[in-house]
Amino acid sequence: MNYTIKNEYLTLTVSSTGAEKQTLVSSKGINYLRQPDKYWNRVAPFLFPNVGRLKGNSTFINGSEYHLPQHGFLRDQEFEVLHQVDDEIALVNIYNEKSLSKYPFKYKVIVHYQLEKNKLVTKISITNEDEKSMPFNIGGHPGFYCPLYPNEQFNDYKIVFSKSETFNAPSVESDGTLNFQVSSGEFIHLKELPLDYKYFEVDAIVIPRVKSKEVKLINKNNKGIKFSYHDFITLAIWTRPNAGFVCLEPWIGYADRHDSNKQFIEKDNIIVLDPLEEKVVSYDITIIE
Repeated sequence: MNYTIKNEYLTLTVSSTGAEKQTLVSSKGINYLRQPDKYWNRVAPFLFPNVGRLKGNSTFINGSEYHLPQHGFLRDQEFEVLHQVDDEIALVNIYNEKSLSKYPFKYKVIVHYQLEKNKLVTKISITNEDEKSMPFNIGGHPGFYCPLYPNEQFNDYKIVFSKSETFNAPSVESDGTLNFQVSSGEFIHLKELPLDYKYFEVDAIVIPRVKSKEVKLINKNNKGIKFSYHDFITLAIWTRPNAGFVCLEPWIGYADRHDSNKQFIEKDNIIVLDPLEEKVVSYDITIIE
């Protein structure tokens, strides 16, 4: 089921499946969120309890093996509406027997959306409802139309970082794990990334420790979006060659390393909550027209 909130600047449609954003339309009638197609069948999923792929699609938790798909299972869970007014909605999902068979922890996730003029605030709250400590990674995966306007090309756009970035992007192995010993690209004092499909022939550009907590995805006329993600450690940029979109993905955690020992608790940037403890992260999308 879909739900809609709006103000005088923006209209947001959200699905009960995964609490996933479906459309974000400006007062000028432009939808900024890409739509499912042959290149990718999602729009803006949330990634929990794992980000990226596990080595062999499985992991060990407290000595037992569990099988989790790439990016976890939250994106396919049904959410219920907790609260809704004209410009705001909150949806909740809690553990169930099926989730416990994949991830043996009792969790509660609340996704909260708020429209503030030309900005959409997305807030994700994770609470440990269990009697034992709960480890997890969390991430976002929103996809944006690129190009946005008629008679434009993908390479008319660029990503502008708020701080200069120097990093070696880890290579993505054939099984989806990351190899930090082999770089897929070296970037020195990167302030602007002109978009080019060549960067995405293998997979994503992963910035493990991103300094910028805000980027802009803009065209030659400086129109597009500003994307802010202050609570996150890693930023990934992803599309597929010839696809008309780009994803800006804020993560805490990422895919298993290629030489992972498959112990979930030892995953990079793992978050551990005590019983009844809550973790809140958010990211903002601001429209630049």
